[in-house]
Amino acid sequence: MENLIPVPHDFEECVAHPLAAESRINEYIEQAAATGLKRVALVGCGGSHFGAYPCYDFVDRNVSGISINHITSAELTSRDPAWLDSSCLVVAASHSGNTPETVAAAEFAKAKGCPTIGISRIGDNGLSRTCDIHLDYPDTITITEPKLMHTMLIGLALARLDGQTELASTVRAGMDAMPHALRLGKDEIAEVGEAIGTMTTQTDFAYYVGAGSAFGQAKMMAWCYSMEMLWMPAAAVNGADFFHGPLELTLDDAPLVVLAAEDPSRPLAERVVKFTSQYSRNAHVIDSKQLSMPGVSDEARGELSVLSMISASRRVLDHIAAHRGHDTSVRRYMYKVAY
Repeated sequence: MENLIPVPHDFEECVAHPLAAESRINEYIEQAAATGLKRVALVGCGGSHFGAYPCYDFVDRNVSGISINHITSAELTSRDPAWLDSSCLVVAASHSGNTPETVAAAEFAKAKGCPTIGISRIGDNGLSRTCDIHLDYPDTITITEPKLMHTMLIGLALARLDGQTELASTVRAGMDAMPHALRLGKDEIAEVGEAIGTMTTQTDFAYYVGAGSAFGQAKMMAWCYSMEMLWMPAAAVNGADFFHGPLELTLDDAPLVVLAAEDPSRPLAERVVKFTSQYSRNAHVIDSKQLSMPGVSDEARGELSVLSMISASRRVLDHIAAHRGHDTSVRRYMYKVAY
């Protein structure tokens, strides 16, 4: 489309930026392990929370010696879980670094004696001042992908601690190719993006379905992209739960987008695709198998495919915005009123 915004010229540079922090990440996590690391908590709000799903899923499936939690910032401080102590590493993410709930969560964790890592854009902010170490990225519209890279590096460091050195080395080798692979994926998803964009001009809502680590992106697309950035009602559905209620709303014109990566949750997505393609003419799939991911080995692709799917989904937002003629930077309430 003529009004489709271009991919930022520095996209690959921004995605590669976190790789330079690898040694700092490894060193800090080794220090935390030396003092008795038993658990990791990934903390954030909105997109920063949803974008941590791939790291959570990777560690939960592959690391047995360290448990991992995934919790929103406000829940951490309000629930005050019993496991939050000096043996728990808290990773707090916020694009601005100043999200009040996330800064409060980091401060809360510090008061409990927890080691802390902050992830946000470059510069002085609440997380950079509060956390033990600060992992940053350039302050551009390329936000999701650098956070994915940082959290995956954290996941790999935890895998090494657990003795999963071969797995960690294989996946890490594939990450060098990710900046270009993700950039290429922005173009490779264009046809799907146009189809979904066209669909959204014919409906006032949409369902986004994802299982496993892709469920985080389903919530990102429904809550952040659709409701927050496009003012379009949407619902996120877990692919594992789809056949326990949501399937009854799969009507002929039901607008559905299924997110599929190449991780162990793929069969759950494929089951939803098979069903919805029979009963809805508005069913679409954002599938990592459609993305070439050059330079990523077959052995690493399963773990990294969800990053490619998420990045491609972000580009689909641009296609939807172009079709709907909506400025995604405009808000009614966020950053404008107290709440």
